[in-house]
Amino acid sequence: MTMYLKAALGVASLRRLAFAIALPLLLAPQAVAAGEWRALVIGIDAYEHVSPLRGAVNDARDIAGTLQAAGVEDLETLYDGAATREAILTAWQGLIERSAPDDVLVLSYAGHGAQEDEWVKGSEADGLDEVFLLAGFDISAPGNAERLRDDDLAAMLRAAGDRSVLVLADSCHSGTMTRSIDPRIVRLGTRLVGLPPFENDVLRSQPSHPLLKRHGDDASDLQELPNVIYVGATVDGQVIPELMIAGEPRGALSWSFARGVEGRADLDRDGGISMEELTLFLKETVRVATEGRQTPSLTVGGGTRAAVLPRVKDNILERGTAGLTISASTDIALPVLKNLREKHGGAVEIVNDGNADLFWDVEEGDVLTKFGDIVLRNSAGNADRFSQVVSKWLFLSELYALSRERKPVEGTLRPAVGHIPEGSPLRVGLRSEESGFMAVFALEADGTVRLLAPNRKADPLGLDTKLEADAPYVLNLRAALPFGADHIVLIRSRETMPQLVGVLSAMEGRPLDPALAPKLLSLIGNSAEAVGITGVYTEPAG
Repeated sequence: MTMYLKAALGVASLRRLAFAIALPLLLAPQAVAAGEWRALVIGIDAYEHVSPLRGAVNDARDIAGTLQAAGVEDLETLYDGAATREAILTAWQGLIERSAPDDVLVLSYAGHGAQEDEWVKGSEADGLDEVFLLAGFDISAPGNAERLRDDDLAAMLRAAGDRSVLVLADSCHSGTMTRSIDPRIVRLGTRLVGLPPFENDVLRSQPSHPLLKRHGDDASDLQELPNVIYVGATVDGQVIPELMIAGEPRGALSWSFARGVEGRADLDRDGGISMEELTLFLKETVRVATEGRQTPSLTVGGGTRAAVLPRVKDNILERGTAGLTISASTDIALPVLKNLREKHGGAVEIVNDGNADLFWDVEEGDVLTKFGDIVLRNSAGNADRFSQVVSKWLFLSELYALSRERKPVEGTLRPAVGHIPEGSPLRVGLRSEESGFMAVFALEADGTVRLLAPNRKADPLGLDTKLEADAPYVLNLRAALPFGADHIVLIRSRETMPQLVGVLSAMEGRPLDPALAPKLLSLIGNSAEAVGITGVYTEPAG
């Protein structure tokens, strides 16, 4: 068991950043060493021979800008065609040569991932090596040399010696979508390329880069490197879609990382962001932002020194007004859209670019998200039901913003793949790191409110309904009408929440009233120490 000595740094200490050292509990506390942060940031959209991306360079520029704002002066960026295999290996070698043993190195990659047959039989559990594809990659020689294999990455990390290294990989290597994307929605690319076997693999015959010659023979992998924290965009088996975030194509992991470093990940509000805080923030922020389509993976070496970043912005902790964009399949619905915009005082915006938060297919009667999920089915021509969905999702956008100011409550859903058919069982688990009183409610697909806990008869004010630390609160449910997207919300508080429970009880079985939504949000904001949100997608049987 280890403990982390956390160096809480203010914005005034930007040029010299600190990290905490993991120590056995039996050892006496020691002084925290200070070192420079150095970073290599890579982003590739403009692939020459495989499908291009739209958001990877946006990701890289955002990460680079945030790290520079945090005082990182030794920072090298490689975008698109500049990100060659030789340039990456040489830049990383230079970064190491300029660094001291107590420095912290960051390696960030946003772009395509792939898999290929393993070079050493039996070295991988699935028989496949993971690969980062670079801008000039081609299946045929000599272009197939423009890739980085997982063994190359491991050699790069071994070359860092005992220096702490944070790797951020916003790509994927294999898998399927957790839910299919409806063809009515404009689809951005995914960060995955399938590879056939190579007939003439240049990497097997060309001389190795000096860095790989020195550090490429060790058989240890990422999980065995004690100085490395590796954050991947997904767990195995998930494909990463590029998303429209804040009006531009992005990867959810990179966007969340930049916002976390800016200050959102400072969960205890002490001015510093530990790796523990950052990884917890990333896991839940990415999951919630993608409506459960993406769950980051995390590998932490057993002796990893837990790097601490300063909070770049104080004002990022102030929640602004959330908003919602809407569109429809026909201009006939425009009066309805305009009425909703006026009804919600400008928090709703009408767009026509195919990337609205909510799209109303008036003829078919479905409401869809920009992710390609149907959130309400079979409401053909029903303006009232569309209005209810807008009210629900506007409330959700405010709730998501509020949840990023609180400690996250981890949410899980089983089954986790696809839309759950009518009548099928499903299981929602919500786990908190701390104990407290809780209130749990559902927002059904049409915005109807259901109070799930506390029990209104046994504990009407929620004075005895508690959530135990690290013990999941589990809901066993079945998919039923209305079909689409239900959201389970858990609020945890140190104190009892009789007012919040009372308001939720009064709303039971009714669509969320836009006039009452601000009061409900205010009660949650005044009560909640932690918030958990889990989306459940259902569909009719057959």
